[in-house]
Amino acid sequence: MTQTIEDLIPDYLRGLPVYVPGKPIEEVERELKIHAVKLASNENPLGPSPKAMVAARAVLGDSNRYPDGGTHALRQTLAERRGVSPEEIFIGLGSSELIDLAARALLRAGRQGLTSEGTYAPFSVAIRASGAELVLVPQRDFAFDLKAMAHAITPKTGVIYLANPNNPTGSAFGRKEFEEFLAAVPDGVLVVLDEAYIHYAISMGLRDSVEAHHQRKNLLILRTFSKVYGLAGQYLGCCTGSRAGCAG
Repeated sequence: MTQTIEDLIPDYLRGLPVYVPGKPIEEVERELKIHAVKLASNENPLGPSPKAMVAARAVLGDSNRYPDGGTHALRQTLAERRGVSPEEIFIGLGSSELIDLAARALLRAGRQGLTSEGTYAPFSVAIRASGAELVLVPQRDFAFDLKAMAHAITPKTGVIYLANPNNPTGSAFGRKEFEEFLAAVPDGVLVVLDEAYIHYAISMGLRDSVEAHHQRKNLLILRTFSKVYGLAGQYLGCCTGSRAGCAG
């Protein structure tokens, strides 16, 4: 019997939901014939810093060349600001690629990926796309129930995805609650902490997660340039993790 290309697609990919981003503002205005104020993708309405635009224009003439694949200068600058080594910084095509890479590296059929209901949809998509079992823990008061998530860990758990503050509910957990959760996570389970909106949570310490990273080698901290820095069009994200994790 002859197989088709469709027959070769694994079952766990066939029913995978498609992540639908917000429509470009030009398309919305064209369809509805209005002047639109776009909020769907949480883009920074103030735009990028004038300094960022000057820097971008300065290197535009070199755009015929491939960039440094190791992103040495950017990793060096970020490492200095975060108090880590450049080897502990990894750059990706937005946080979305980093979320996906964590699942690709550590999950497979027979394993489990753990996250919460009511959180960033790509967490679940990444887990399911790896062939692993998706485990969703109910929220408590529109927030991550970290105690329940700790109880949901099994020997099959490979990756746990958290967002702090959470997208889309806006809730956040504090340092003490997070430290108690990390203490319950086995060393062989990777915790992916997405802090895309951390700069908007003024009451939270920006360095809290970095200090936790120095204590735990199974913590991957994601940040993005798409939100507070107004560079969504550059699609640039970074993560802080152990040297072995970032090298992998």
